[in-house]
Amino acid sequence: MLKADRDQVMANLQEDDRKQFRQFITDYREKRKKSSGGQMTAREMLDAVAGDLTGILRQAMEVVVLRDEMGPHVGDVPPDFDLKLTGSEERVRLSSFSGQKPVALIFGSYT
Repeated sequence: MLKADRDQVMANLQEDDRKQFRQFITDYREKRKKSSGGQMTAREMLDAVAGDLTGILRQAMEVVVLRDEMGPHVGDVPPDFDLKLTGSEERVRLSSFSGQKPVALIFGSYT
């Protein structure tokens, strides 16, 4: 789902649905903290309450689930790539750090 599609779903929520949505998110965060190691997924939470939801509210919560399910997850191996070192023509590969200390990648503009 594209960001514009998610934004449209959220924009269509009525005030009562927004309150329920916020309560769902609050409950999800609390239950996730209490679950073993914080591993409760948004999908598990949504499945637990799915029968009590209106169509648009379920759709909005599905957006949260899709967001939670996309992207890398704990334990996933990132794709390998190389970057040019600043001020040099030398390149370095992410995989060259495998088995060493954790690597933090910071992207930003220096202009």
